[in-house]
Amino acid sequence: MKNTPLSICKELIQPGEKANLALQMPDFYSCAPLYMPIKVIHSKNPGPCLLVFATIHGYEMNGLEIVNRLINSLEPNQINGTVIAVPVLNVFGLTHYPKTIPSGQNIAECFPGKIDGKYGERIACIFTEELIKKADYCIELDTGSLNHAILPQVYCNFENQRAKQLAKSFQVPVITNVSLKRNQLRQTTENLDIPLIVYQAGEAMRFDENAINIGVEGVRNFMRGISMIPGQLVDNIKPVFSQDEEWIVANKGGVLHVNVVLGQTISKGDKIASISDPFSADVEEYVVATQDGVIVGINTTPLIHEGLSIFKVASFIDNNRAESAIESWEVQQQETQ
Repeated sequence: MKNTPLSICKELIQPGEKANLALQMPDFYSCAPLYMPIKVIHSKNPGPCLLVFATIHGYEMNGLEIVNRLINSLEPNQINGTVIAVPVLNVFGLTHYPKTIPSGQNIAECFPGKIDGKYGERIACIFTEELIKKADYCIELDTGSLNHAILPQVYCNFENQRAKQLAKSFQVPVITNVSLKRNQLRQTTENLDIPLIVYQAGEAMRFDENAINIGVEGVRNFMRGISMIPGQLVDNIKPVFSQDEEWIVANKGGVLHVNVVLGQTISKGDKIASISDPFSADVEEYVVATQDGVIVGINTTPLIHEGLSIFKVASFIDNNRAESAIESWEVQQQETQ
C-alpha cells in the first residue's frame, strides 16, 4: 500500500517528495502580504501525519532551530507517513518583535479562527484549515518569554491518555498538565481529537544549544513512538507529573539576587532570592517561596520592577521523587555533553 498525494496551499505533493511551500497570510497593508514557511516530507510509505510548529508568539528561536534541524535530518525514504513542519507560525511577530500581531492578541487565543475576523483570527483560521486538520498529531515548540529561562519540560492535557503517554517520549524530567480553558489552540486540537504536545525550554530570542538538542531528539523519539521512524523508543528518563505551576512575582523593584537554580527543590518559606535597592545597599527584601515545589523557570535579568514574574514553581505530590528524577536527568545530560 502506498501513500496518497497531499494537498497544501493549493500545491499537490506526491509521495516520496520533500517540499518547501509558502502559505500566504492575511495582508497587513494593501498589496503587502506575508508568507508562512512550510516544510513537508511526504513518504511513499503510509503512516501518520505529524505537524510540528514553532514561533507562535514570534520570539521562540529555539523552536525555529529545532524545526529546521529536524527537517534537514530527514528524507522521505526514512519515514512512514508525513511530516509537516512550520518553523515560524507567527511571521508578523518575528518580523515586528516585540509586537505579536497588530491587535496585540495572543494567536493561541484566536483559534480555531474566523476567515473574516481580526488579523490573528484569520491566521488561526488558515492554519487550522490548511494544516491542523490534516494532522494526526501536533507538537508545539515553545520557550520562556524574554529573560525567563525555562527548564526543559513538556505540557499536555492529562485527560488525553494518548497525549500523556506520548509526552514521555521527549525524555524531559517534568510533564505538566494544562487547562484547555486557558488556551484556544489546545481546545481546538482537543475538539478535533488530535493529541497536542508542547515542548518548552530556554528563553525568548536566544539560542540554547542544550534545549535545541533535547527538542530535536525529543521529536525524533516521539516519531519512534508513533512508528514514523525505525529504532527502539528511548525510555531512560522517568519523568514526574505536575498538576500545577505558579509564578512568584516581585513585590518591589530593584536588583535581583537569585539563590536557587533551575531544577532545585524548594520548601514553602525558603528565602530563594533577595531584591536590593540599586541606590542603597542597606535596603534589601527577601523573596520567599509561597509553596513547596521545584524551580522550573527563572527570570534572568538582574534589574526588575514590581509585579514582574521572577520564579516559576511546579508542585508535585512527592517533591523528593521529583528532585531525584531531575537530578538523574541532569546527570544524563552531563554525560552526553
